[in-house]
Amino acid sequence: MTNGDVTNADLPPATTTKIRDFAGETPLQVLAKQAEYQPTAMSARERFPYYTSFPFAWYRACDTADLAAGTVRPVRLLARDLVVWRDEQGAPHVMDAYCPHLGANVALGGRVEGCNLVCPYHWWEYDGDGRNVRIPYSDRTNAQARLRSYPAIDVNGFVLFWYHPDPAQAPLWDVPDLPEYATDEWTEPIVAAWNVRCPWQELAENGPDFVHLKTVHGAATVPEIESITYDSWFNHIRARVDFATPRGPQAGRIDTDSWGPGFSVARFSGIIDTIFFATTTPIDWEWTQSVKVYKVKKLGFDAAALARTERVGEALVRDLRKQMAEDNVIFDNKIHIANPALADGDGPILPFRKWAAQFYVPVP
Repeated sequence: MTNGDVTNADLPPATTTKIRDFAGETPLQVLAKQAEYQPTAMSARERFPYYTSFPFAWYRACDTADLAAGTVRPVRLLARDLVVWRDEQGAPHVMDAYCPHLGANVALGGRVEGCNLVCPYHWWEYDGDGRNVRIPYSDRTNAQARLRSYPAIDVNGFVLFWYHPDPAQAPLWDVPDLPEYATDEWTEPIVAAWNVRCPWQELAENGPDFVHLKTVHGAATVPEIESITYDSWFNHIRARVDFATPRGPQAGRIDTDSWGPGFSVARFSGIIDTIFFATTTPIDWEWTQSVKVYKVKKLGFDAAALARTERVGEALVRDLRKQMAEDNVIFDNKIHIANPALADGDGPILPFRKWAAQFYVPVP
Protein backbone atom coordinates (compact mmCIF):
# COMPACT_ATOMS: atom_id res chain seq x y z
CA MET A 1 0.00 0.00 0.00
CA THR A 2 1.36 3.39 -0.97
CA ASN A 3 -0.36 6.69 -0.31
CA GLY A 4 2.22 8.64 -2.30
CA ASP A 5 3.85 12.02 -2.06
CA VAL A 6 2.13 15.31 -1.58
CA THR A 7 3.24 17.22 -4.67
CA ASN A 8 4.25 20.87 -4.86
CA ALA A 9 0.77 21.65 -6.13
CA ASP A 10 -0.65 20.31 -2.87
CA LEU A 11 1.60 22.49 -0.72
CA PRO A 12 0.89 26.06 0.31
CA PRO A 13 2.61 28.78 -1.74
CA ALA A 14 6.23 29.47 -0.81
CA THR A 15 5.29 33.08 -0.04
CA THR A 16 2.03 34.00 1.67
CA THR A 17 0.56 37.11 3.19
CA LYS A 18 2.68 38.08 6.18
CA ILE A 19 1.13 37.17 9.52
CA ARG A 20 1.65 40.09 11.85
CA ASP A 21 3.93 39.80 14.84
CA PHE A 22 2.27 39.86 18.23
CA ALA A 23 3.79 42.02 20.94
CA GLY A 24 4.30 39.86 24.01
CA GLU A 25 2.37 36.69 24.79
CA THR A 26 -0.91 35.92 23.09
CA PRO A 27 -3.95 35.20 25.30
CA LEU A 28 -3.57 31.51 24.42
CA GLN A 29 0.05 31.48 25.58
CA VAL A 30 -0.99 33.07 28.87
CA LEU A 31 -3.64 30.36 29.35
CA ALA A 32 -1.06 27.66 28.63
CA LYS A 33 1.51 29.10 31.03
CA GLN A 34 -0.94 29.56 33.87
CA ALA A 35 -2.94 26.39 33.07
CA GLU A 36 -6.10 28.29 33.93
CA TYR A 37 -8.57 26.46 31.74
CA GLN A 38 -10.75 23.38 32.00
CA PRO A 39 -11.08 20.87 29.13
CA THR A 40 -14.44 20.88 27.42
CA ALA A 41 -17.28 18.89 29.00
CA MET A 42 -18.21 17.43 25.60
CA SER A 43 -17.48 13.73 25.16
CA ALA A 44 -14.96 12.43 22.63
CA ARG A 45 -17.77 10.84 20.61
CA GLU A 46 -19.46 14.24 20.34
CA ARG A 47 -16.24 16.01 19.40
CA PHE A 48 -14.69 13.35 17.12
CA PRO A 49 -17.41 11.27 15.40
CA TYR A 50 -14.81 9.25 13.46
CA TYR A 51 -13.27 7.97 16.71
CA THR A 52 -15.12 4.65 17.05
CA SER A 53 -12.07 2.37 17.21
CA PHE A 54 -8.51 2.75 18.39
CA PRO A 55 -6.06 2.90 15.47
CA PHE A 56 -3.75 -0.09 15.15
CA ALA A 57 -0.15 0.76 16.00
CA TRP A 58 2.88 0.17 18.16
CA TYR A 59 2.11 1.88 21.49
CA ARG A 60 4.20 2.73 24.54
CA ALA A 61 3.53 0.54 27.58
CA CYS A 62 6.29 2.04 29.78
CA ASP A 63 9.95 3.01 29.68
CA THR A 64 12.52 0.25 29.28
CA ALA A 65 14.37 1.47 32.38
CA ASP A 66 11.22 1.04 34.49
CA LEU A 67 10.84 -2.68 33.74
CA ALA A 68 13.64 -4.69 35.30
CA ALA A 69 13.69 -8.48 34.96
CA GLY A 70 11.01 -9.99 37.20
CA THR A 71 9.01 -6.74 37.36
CA VAL A 72 5.20 -6.75 37.05
CA ARG A 73 3.33 -3.46 36.40
CA PRO A 74 -0.35 -2.59 35.99
CA VAL A 75 -1.23 -0.07 33.27
CA ARG A 76 -4.49 1.31 31.94
CA LEU A 77 -4.29 1.91 28.19
CA LEU A 78 -6.67 1.49 25.24
CA ALA A 79 -9.59 1.54 27.70
CA ARG A 80 -8.46 -1.78 29.18
CA ASP A 81 -6.39 -2.97 32.11
CA LEU A 82 -3.09 -4.47 31.05
CA VAL A 83 -0.20 -6.21 32.78
CA VAL A 84 3.35 -5.33 31.69
CA TRP A 85 6.08 -7.70 32.87
CA ARG A 86 9.59 -8.80 32.05
CA ASP A 87 10.61 -12.42 32.35
CA GLU A 88 13.86 -13.54 33.96
CA GLN A 89 15.52 -13.90 30.54
CA GLY A 90 14.85 -10.20 29.86
CA ALA A 91 11.96 -10.35 27.36
CA PRO A 92 9.13 -7.82 27.86
CA HIS A 93 5.48 -8.88 27.75
CA VAL A 94 2.16 -7.05 27.61
CA MET A 95 -1.10 -8.89 28.25
CA ASP A 96 -4.70 -8.34 29.22
CA ALA A 97 -4.75 -8.21 32.99
CA TYR A 98 -7.67 -10.42 34.05
CA CYS A 99 -7.07 -14.10 34.74
CA PRO A 100 -9.51 -16.27 32.76
CA HIS A 101 -9.80 -18.62 35.74
CA LEU A 102 -11.77 -16.45 38.20
CA GLY A 103 -11.02 -12.91 37.09
CA ALA A 104 -8.22 -11.67 39.33
CA ASN A 105 -6.04 -8.83 38.06
CA VAL A 106 -2.70 -10.56 37.57
CA ALA A 107 -0.85 -7.20 37.63
CA LEU A 108 -1.74 -6.65 41.29
CA GLY A 109 0.24 -9.13 43.34
CA GLY A 110 1.24 -11.30 40.41
CA ARG A 111 4.84 -12.45 40.17
CA VAL A 112 7.34 -13.74 37.64
CA GLU A 113 8.79 -17.22 37.90
CA GLY A 114 11.30 -17.95 35.15
CA CYS A 115 9.51 -17.03 31.93
CA ASN A 116 6.01 -17.36 33.36
CA LEU A 117 3.59 -14.94 35.01
CA VAL A 118 1.88 -16.27 38.13
CA CYS A 119 -1.64 -15.12 39.03
CA PRO A 120 -1.84 -13.96 42.68
CA TYR A 121 -5.24 -15.59 43.30
CA HIS A 122 -4.68 -19.34 42.76
CA TRP A 123 -1.13 -19.30 41.34
CA TRP A 124 -2.08 -20.37 37.85
CA GLU A 125 0.89 -19.74 35.53
CA TYR A 126 0.89 -18.23 32.04
CA ASP A 127 3.72 -18.15 29.53
CA GLY A 128 4.74 -15.20 27.38
CA ASP A 129 2.05 -16.06 24.82
CA GLY A 130 -0.64 -16.02 27.50
CA ARG A 131 -1.18 -19.78 27.61
CA ASN A 132 -1.86 -21.56 30.86
CA VAL A 133 1.17 -23.77 31.47
CA ARG A 134 0.74 -24.81 35.11
CA ILE A 135 -1.97 -25.19 37.75
CA PRO A 136 -0.28 -26.00 41.07
CA TYR A 137 -3.10 -28.21 42.38
CA SER A 138 -3.89 -30.03 39.11
CA ASP A 139 -2.01 -32.47 36.91
CA ARG A 140 -3.53 -30.84 33.82
CA THR A 141 -3.46 -27.33 32.38
CA ASN A 142 -6.51 -25.59 30.96
CA ALA A 143 -6.28 -24.85 27.22
CA GLN A 144 -9.26 -22.47 27.43
CA ALA A 145 -7.50 -20.32 30.00
CA ARG A 146 -5.58 -17.82 27.94
CA LEU A 147 -4.66 -14.17 28.38
CA ARG A 148 -4.48 -12.06 25.25
CA SER A 149 -0.81 -11.32 24.66
CA TYR A 150 0.39 -8.34 22.60
CA PRO A 151 3.75 -8.49 20.76
CA ALA A 152 6.20 -6.38 22.77
CA ILE A 153 9.67 -4.98 22.08
CA ASP A 154 12.34 -2.79 23.67
CA VAL A 155 13.29 0.04 21.31
CA ASN A 156 14.61 3.59 21.76
CA GLY A 157 14.16 3.44 25.52
CA PHE A 158 10.52 2.32 25.39
CA VAL A 159 8.65 -0.93 25.85
CA LEU A 160 6.30 -0.83 22.86
CA PHE A 161 3.44 -3.24 22.23
CA TRP A 162 1.50 -3.98 19.06
CA TYR A 163 -2.25 -3.43 19.15
CA HIS A 164 -4.71 -4.43 16.44
CA PRO A 165 -8.45 -5.08 16.90
CA ASP A 166 -7.87 -8.51 15.39
CA PRO A 167 -5.73 -10.43 17.91
CA ALA A 168 -4.45 -12.67 15.12
CA GLN A 169 -2.98 -9.78 13.12
CA ALA A 170 0.81 -9.83 13.40
CA PRO A 171 2.69 -6.49 13.40
CA LEU A 172 2.52 -4.83 9.99
CA TRP A 173 5.73 -2.82 10.37
CA ASP A 174 8.76 -2.50 12.61
CA VAL A 175 9.97 0.44 14.69
CA PRO A 176 13.72 0.80 14.13
CA ASP A 177 16.40 1.38 16.74
CA LEU A 178 17.54 4.94 16.07
CA PRO A 179 21.24 5.78 16.52
CA GLU A 180 20.63 9.04 18.40
CA TYR A 181 19.15 7.25 21.39
CA ALA A 182 22.09 5.12 22.50
CA THR A 183 25.22 7.09 21.70
CA ASP A 184 27.49 9.31 23.77
CA GLU A 185 27.30 12.00 21.09
CA TRP A 186 23.88 12.99 22.42
CA THR A 187 22.87 14.13 25.91
CA GLU A 188 20.93 12.11 28.43
CA PRO A 189 17.19 12.17 27.71
CA ILE A 190 14.84 14.80 29.07
CA VAL A 191 11.34 13.31 29.44
CA ALA A 192 8.04 15.17 29.37
CA ALA A 193 4.57 13.61 29.52
CA TRP A 194 1.06 14.94 29.12
CA ASN A 195 -2.46 13.55 29.22
CA VAL A 196 -4.35 15.23 26.38
CA ARG A 197 -8.12 15.33 25.87
CA CYS A 198 -8.24 14.28 22.21
CA PRO A 199 -7.26 11.34 19.98
CA TRP A 200 -3.94 10.73 18.25
CA GLN A 201 -5.21 12.00 14.92
CA GLU A 202 -5.88 15.50 16.22
CA LEU A 203 -2.37 15.75 17.68
CA ALA A 204 -0.76 14.40 14.51
CA GLU A 205 -2.70 16.79 12.28
CA ASN A 206 -0.41 19.50 13.66
CA GLY A 207 2.32 17.97 11.48
CA PRO A 208 1.16 19.38 8.12
CA ASP A 209 -0.33 22.48 9.81
CA PHE A 210 2.75 24.70 9.79
CA VAL A 211 0.85 28.00 10.02
CA HIS A 212 0.14 27.33 13.70
CA LEU A 213 3.88 27.38 14.46
CA LYS A 214 3.67 31.13 13.84
CA THR A 215 0.20 31.90 15.20
CA VAL A 216 0.31 29.66 18.29
CA HIS A 217 4.02 29.35 19.10
CA GLY A 218 5.49 32.59 17.78
CA ALA A 219 7.89 31.26 15.14
CA ALA A 220 9.65 34.08 13.31
CA THR A 221 7.95 33.09 10.03
CA VAL A 222 5.60 30.42 8.75
CA PRO A 223 7.83 27.42 7.95
CA GLU A 224 8.27 26.38 4.32
CA ILE A 225 7.29 22.79 3.62
CA GLU A 226 9.70 21.12 1.22
CA SER A 227 7.92 17.78 0.99
CA ILE A 228 5.39 15.53 2.68
CA THR A 229 5.47 11.83 1.86
CA TYR A 230 2.75 9.36 2.82
CA ASP A 231 4.23 5.94 2.17
CA SER A 232 2.22 2.94 3.34
CA TRP A 233 2.24 3.03 7.16
CA PHE A 234 4.80 5.86 7.33
CA ASN A 235 4.90 9.59 6.76
CA HIS A 236 7.79 12.01 6.39
CA ILE A 237 7.75 15.82 6.52
CA ARG A 238 10.69 18.00 5.50
CA ALA A 239 10.55 21.73 6.19
CA ARG A 240 12.64 24.87 6.57
CA VAL A 241 11.87 27.19 9.46
CA ASP A 242 13.09 30.43 11.02
CA PHE A 243 13.33 29.99 14.78
CA ALA A 244 12.61 33.07 16.89
CA THR A 245 15.61 33.84 19.13
CA PRO A 246 16.65 36.84 21.27
CA ARG A 247 19.11 37.70 18.49
CA GLY A 248 16.48 37.55 15.77
CA PRO A 249 15.37 34.81 13.35
CA GLN A 250 17.68 31.80 13.05
CA ALA A 251 17.36 29.61 9.94
CA GLY A 252 16.85 25.92 10.63
CA ARG A 253 14.96 22.78 9.81
CA ILE A 254 12.26 20.51 11.24
CA ASP A 255 12.27 16.98 9.80
CA THR A 256 9.73 14.49 11.14
CA ASP A 257 9.17 10.78 10.56
CA SER A 258 6.24 8.71 11.79
CA TRP A 259 5.87 4.95 12.02
CA GLY A 260 2.10 4.67 12.23
CA PRO A 261 0.05 6.45 14.90
CA GLY A 262 2.03 5.49 18.01
CA PHE A 263 5.65 6.49 17.40
CA SER A 264 7.37 9.39 15.66
CA VAL A 265 10.61 11.37 15.69
CA ALA A 266 11.24 15.06 15.07
CA ARG A 267 14.71 16.41 14.33
CA PHE A 268 15.46 20.12 14.79
CA SER A 269 18.57 21.76 13.38
CA GLY A 270 19.81 25.32 13.03
CA ILE A 271 20.28 26.45 16.64
CA ILE A 272 21.54 23.15 18.02
CA ASP A 273 20.75 19.65 16.77
CA THR A 274 17.86 18.33 18.86
CA ILE A 275 15.69 15.25 18.52
CA PHE A 276 12.57 14.15 20.27
CA PHE A 277 11.14 10.66 20.30
CA ALA A 278 7.36 10.90 20.63
CA THR A 279 4.88 8.23 21.66
CA THR A 280 1.12 8.72 21.54
CA THR A 281 -1.06 6.13 23.29
CA PRO A 282 -4.80 6.14 23.95
CA ILE A 283 -5.56 5.85 27.66
CA ASP A 284 -9.29 5.55 27.01
CA TRP A 285 -11.81 7.17 24.68
CA GLU A 286 -11.39 10.58 26.33
CA TRP A 287 -7.67 10.85 27.09
CA THR A 288 -4.44 10.24 25.18
CA GLN A 289 -0.98 9.95 26.71
CA SER A 290 1.70 11.95 24.92
CA VAL A 291 5.31 11.25 25.95
CA LYS A 292 8.26 13.06 24.41
CA VAL A 293 11.91 12.22 25.07
CA TYR A 294 14.28 15.04 24.09
CA LYS A 295 18.01 14.67 23.36
CA VAL A 296 20.54 17.28 22.23
CA LYS A 297 23.71 16.66 20.19
CA LYS A 298 26.80 17.63 22.17
CA LEU A 299 28.81 20.53 20.79
CA GLY A 300 31.99 18.84 22.01
CA PHE A 301 33.31 16.85 24.93
CA ASP A 302 35.40 19.40 26.82
CA ALA A 303 33.89 21.15 29.83
CA ALA A 304 33.11 24.39 27.97
CA ALA A 305 31.40 22.63 25.07
CA LEU A 306 29.34 20.46 27.39
CA ALA A 307 28.30 23.50 29.42
CA ARG A 308 27.23 25.32 26.25
CA THR A 309 25.37 22.25 25.03
CA GLU A 310 23.48 22.08 28.30
CA ARG A 311 22.67 25.80 28.29
CA VAL A 312 21.50 26.04 24.67
CA GLY A 313 19.86 22.62 24.65
CA GLU A 314 17.87 23.23 27.81
CA ALA A 315 16.62 26.55 26.42
CA LEU A 316 15.45 24.88 23.21
CA VAL A 317 13.85 21.94 25.01
CA ARG A 318 12.16 24.35 27.42
CA ASP A 319 10.64 26.15 24.43
CA LEU A 320 9.52 22.89 22.80
CA ARG A 321 7.83 21.82 26.04
CA LYS A 322 6.17 25.24 26.23
CA GLN A 323 4.86 24.70 22.71
CA MET A 324 3.24 21.41 23.73
CA ALA A 325 1.50 23.14 26.63
CA GLU A 326 0.21 25.76 24.18
CA ASP A 327 -1.02 23.07 21.80
CA ASN A 328 -2.86 21.39 24.65
CA VAL A 329 -5.10 24.42 25.15
CA ILE A 330 -6.30 23.71 21.61
CA PHE A 331 -6.32 19.91 21.85
CA ASP A 332 -8.26 19.77 25.10
CA ASN A 333 -11.08 21.87 23.69
CA LYS A 334 -11.21 21.47 19.89
CA ILE A 335 -13.70 19.54 17.79
CA HIS A 336 -13.23 17.73 14.48
CA ILE A 337 -14.46 19.59 11.39
CA ALA A 338 -15.13 16.91 8.78
CA ASN A 339 -15.22 19.38 5.90
CA PRO A 340 -12.89 22.18 7.01
CA ALA A 341 -13.07 25.60 5.38
CA LEU A 342 -9.43 25.79 4.28
CA ALA A 343 -7.41 28.69 2.89
CA ASP A 344 -4.68 28.68 0.23
CA GLY A 345 -1.90 28.96 2.78
CA ASP A 346 -3.02 26.01 4.92
CA GLY A 347 -1.01 22.83 4.93
CA PRO A 348 -2.26 19.64 3.21
CA ILE A 349 -4.70 18.61 5.93
CA LEU A 350 -6.93 16.42 3.76
CA PRO A 351 -4.11 14.19 2.41
CA PHE A 352 -3.05 13.62 6.01
CA ARG A 353 -6.57 12.56 6.96
CA LYS A 354 -6.69 10.14 4.04
CA TRP A 355 -3.45 8.55 5.28
CA ALA A 356 -4.69 8.43 8.89
CA ALA A 357 -7.98 6.73 7.95
CA GLN A 358 -6.25 3.46 7.04
CA PHE A 359 -5.38 2.74 10.70
CA TYR A 360 -9.00 2.47 11.87
CA VAL A 361 -10.51 -1.00 11.64
CA PRO A 362 -13.95 -1.83 13.09
CA VAL A 363 -13.68 -3.94 16.21
CA PRO A 364 -14.86 -7.50 15.37
